[in-house]
Amino acid sequence: MNKNTPFKRFKDVFLYIVMTIFLIFLTSSFVIEDVYSAADQLTMTEKGISDVYSIAVGMEPEMLTINNGEAESEDKTTEIKTDDGTTIVITEYTLGDKNEEILEYQQILYSLGFLISQPSSELTEEVQTAIKTYQAMKGLEQTGKLDRSTIISLVAEDVKFEKGDSGKVLQTYQQILVAQKYLAAESATGTFDDATETAVKAFQKANGLTETGKIDAKTIKALDALR
Repeated sequence: MNKNTPFKRFKDVFLYIVMTIFLIFLTSSFVIEDVYSAADQLTMTEKGISDVYSIAVGMEPEMLTINNGEAESEDKTTEIKTDDGTTIVITEYTLGDKNEEILEYQQILYSLGFLISQPSSELTEEVQTAIKTYQAMKGLEQTGKLDRSTIISLVAEDVKFEKGDSGKVLQTYQQILVAQKYLAAESATGTFDDATETAVKAFQKANGLTETGKIDAKTIKALDALR
């Protein structure tokens, strides 16, 4: 029996352990070098984390997008083209928005009887309810928003009052004509008669409007401005 065999085996195990430790050390040094190399490629910008991850997986930094949890703001504008090639930009509005265009849309809703309170430039909860009612009547999705389809529908409305018409909204405009001294108080009955037609023509002439004798969209806007 060879007496050197146990010693030789111990020596082999020892050398194996030493080589294993050396290899682990060598591998770790390469990893650290890669980390420092990646760090050298970074700059202190908002996308630093994205760049680190990109380098780690072998991608170009600009090819990777990290979602930071913030949703992109919804684009509220769309463009439509009329038959004559005119481009019209439509801006959509939701609860809480304020804009002079909102006032114009409210004036249409008011004239059609969907809105009870006086039109304003803010989309309030009351206006939202009026919009939903209008949308339901027109077969539109009841979003309560001044969205693209609702705006197109409102603009297409041929809003006007003329001789023979009657109603509470018409009476409101007659009362404005009374306050502006174009119509006698007793004529504000809610019925569009000859006296109202004469008063409307006088109002239109004084405000540079076409003297149609009808309370059309432009006349409504001018009367609403006097509320």
